[in-house]
Amino acid sequence: MARLGILFFDGPYQTQASETVVKLANAALDKGHDVHIFCYMDAVNALLENQKKIEGIFNIEEGFKEILSKGAVIRLCNLCLLVRGTIKNCMKKEHGDVKRAGTPDLAKIIEETDRLVVIC
Repeated sequence: MARLGILFFDGPYQTQASETVVKLANAALDKGHDVHIFCYMDAVNALLENQKKIEGIFNIEEGFKEILSKGAVIRLCNLCLLVRGTIKNCMKKEHGDVKRAGTPDLAKIIEETDRLVVIC
């Protein structure tokens, strides 16, 4: 099957971009495609743990845990986490293939994907 790359910029709960990433990834994974996501800038905050669950609001943390459990590969910009002070609060490996990474990892995702979608 094909490999979908997603370059994601927007922070959670600001717009519906995070929800769009989760739904797009879910649809691709359900069809058997590989999904590789690079979270850049404020998007790294979408993978913070212990986000409050509020009825009627899409919980971004749960959405990303779901796609990780289905096999999505997620890379978080290490520098973006560092300057935001959120390294200690980001999702850990026990939720799936999520790691801190750098722009060389982004270049690899771009090189190895069949299609790249940029969501900002």
